[in-house]
Amino acid sequence: MKSDTKSRTGRIGVAAIQLIFQRLGWIFREQTIEDYGIDAHVEIVDNSIITGELIAVQIKSGDSYFKEKTNEGIVFRGNIEHLEYWQNHSLPVIIVLYDNGEDVAYWQAINNNTVQKTNKAWKVIIPFEQKIDALALERIQQFSKKITATNEYTILYQRDVSHIGAKRYTANILLSKEYVKPDIIEIARKITTNLKTSKYYRNDKAKSHWEEEDAHVISLFIYLSLEDADSKNWICKTQWICKKISPEFTPLKIDGEDIGDGIIIDWNKNYIESAIVANSYRLAKEDYLDMMHKILNGTKSCVSQARKLTAMFDQKQKNEASYISNMSQLETQIDKFYFQAIRIEAAPIECSDLSQCFQSLMATSHNITLFFSEKGLEIWEGSNRYYLVNQAIEKYEKELLRLEFELEKIH
Repeated sequence: MKSDTKSRTGRIGVAAIQLIFQRLGWIFREQTIEDYGIDAHVEIVDNSIITGELIAVQIKSGDSYFKEKTNEGIVFRGNIEHLEYWQNHSLPVIIVLYDNGEDVAYWQAINNNTVQKTNKAWKVIIPFEQKIDALALERIQQFSKKITATNEYTILYQRDVSHIGAKRYTANILLSKEYVKPDIIEIARKITTNLKTSKYYRNDKAKSHWEEEDAHVISLFIYLSLEDADSKNWICKTQWICKKISPEFTPLKIDGEDIGDGIIIDWNKNYIESAIVANSYRLAKEDYLDMMHKILNGTKSCVSQARKLTAMFDQKQKNEASYISNMSQLETQIDKFYFQAIRIEAAPIECSDLSQCFQSLMATSHNITLFFSEKGLEIWEGSNRYYLVNQAIEKYEKELLRLEFELEKIH
């Protein structure tokens, strides 16, 4: 019978890490039963005092884990199942790589700050300077003490989506801390209760119609990050429908778990996969701005020509046939820039407002020459066409000012 080299290498790694922590004065407890991704728990001992603070440890040893390196450290790649398990763990988790030849162990925390999503899965960089030694204990201990926000959540926005038959609110919620599911359920129940008596209305007409009524429908979308909110990748959504609402005005009910008080919660089972996909299409700030400026510069040049041509036509310096011909040529160019803009990958979260302004500007620029496309020439008649062109140019100037304002904000 042959010896299991892989198993032996793994046991050497666990034993070595146990010895390292014991020499440093911390308590090491191997998890020998049903190991699903955590090899041990380490309890912190501070000045000979057992603190009760625990860290979960996953240990990897063997040459294969040290093959991929950067200038900063060792690259560790993992699968989605392990990442979900570690991120949902009740304890903070660190990954430890043990170099048997050098008798050195390197560590890295597993959290949103260290994990880098890739197209297929994820990775972390384990810095060369993060060796498990006496100097590292303070940093590892700090990792075990989470500093969290005082607020439980932030309402990113609340919308009044009422109609004649029902008073309805929907809200996007950003969680401020890490929570287990029961905590998120309680937050959803609390927000739903508060919104039932909300006095926010989108206009005076809605206020006069529903001012004396409590809400009939509350829908919440709960997010873990601003990036998730931007890509509509909620961790869960909830729905509450008043029993008194008329059947004809009852919205389509969502599928999910009844958490009491008539509230249904639907957990996003594909959250991690969706986050990875969304992240793979999100550009770095410098890349987004570079692409945006290339499209913008070409568009501004075309619009400048369109503005001059329209002014010349208004002043009788250009006849109608020539004007239409020139504007039709510009339509082809602006159409190209417009479709480049709508296909641009997602902007980084700090450029979200800028991205919205840019898309609005491009839609407006597209409208300037839309009336001179083949279909536009069939639909719009002369006098109406020229009026709409001037309106679109005026709106473009306003949108350009908004865009320039947003550009100043992010620099």
